[in-house]
Amino acid sequence: MEPPVSLPAVPSRTAPYPTLRGSSWSQLRAAANQAWNEAEGPSPLPPRHDRRSRFWYGARQPLLGMRLLLRDTDMLGSALAPVLFVALVCAVIASVSTEAIHDAAWWSLGNTTLTWFGTFVVAFFTTFAALAPVPPFIFARHYARMAARARNRLGLGPRTPYLKPIGQAVGESVAQTIVIAIGIAPLTLALALLPGVGPVAAFIAQLMWTMHWMVIEAFDNGRSLGPGETVESVLAAEQAHPHQPWFARAVHGVQHPRVRPWLAPVRMFVEVLETLVRGWAPEVRMVERDPALCAGFGFGVFALLAIPGINLLFRPALIIAASHLRGQLELEDAGAS
Repeated sequence: MEPPVSLPAVPSRTAPYPTLRGSSWSQLRAAANQAWNEAEGPSPLPPRHDRRSRFWYGARQPLLGMRLLLRDTDMLGSALAPVLFVALVCAVIASVSTEAIHDAAWWSLGNTTLTWFGTFVVAFFTTFAALAPVPPFIFARHYARMAARARNRLGLGPRTPYLKPIGQAVGESVAQTIVIAIGIAPLTLALALLPGVGPVAAFIAQLMWTMHWMVIEAFDNGRSLGPGETVESVLAAEQAHPHQPWFARAVHGVQHPRVRPWLAPVRMFVEVLETLVRGWAPEVRMVERDPALCAGFGFGVFALLAIPGINLLFRPALIIAASHLRGQLELEDAGAS
């Protein structure tokens, strides 16, 4: 097992967060500095009853992942390998596309023809955005090794990689794409039909649903195996304890005799959805059990995505963050039992 990285332990915050005073910019800067300092290293979870502290604990986990990447050259190299591979593929595709475009006489904007470099840049970033969903299943085993390494470096091991077969990784990527795209389609359609704020409410609902599944995917990517565990034994244990997700319980829980018949198509839709998400039962259970912590983690994910340049290391940082969170939750559960 690799030796733990020299990250200082940070004690869990139990006192309430101070009220920041001053201008909006100074408040934002002070909050960012506070979050950065408190993401210095691994720390135990705040008490379960302190939901506010658990929210902010979850929110700073992506920063912890980023700090570990930036100070650990081995982890940084592992994180950059998929990015550089995708960038190389995008550069080749963009170069071929640029040559084809400039061979066509119609490509111009008024009297100004785009330069070769400008066209290449547009083609490169368009291709990069289009290929953004591809690395998760191509590099699934690479990221699994990174998750186990992160647990060991953070002193939360010993762990070994949770290596999924490539077919399972591809199937889960397809299933997740379907779930995110149409998972709450009945709700968003109903909200969109409302006058006035309906479209805005539908957009917010879809955004929250997407963030929900980004958190679940991060927890799934942060999986690793403990001593004596195998992928087969973990899957068998999960199948022995099936879990009905919260959205299925919400629909099946409607028993009003006048409403229930109208929900028959929705129940059929939800049953299909349940089948698609069955592989993420442990992660769904984690989110349901600790909504404040996971909401904070989702907030941190959203903030990390919004930082230009840094978001290239988005997935590796989240894998480290999720590995740390899973380790701390396991320690908490072991202490409670």
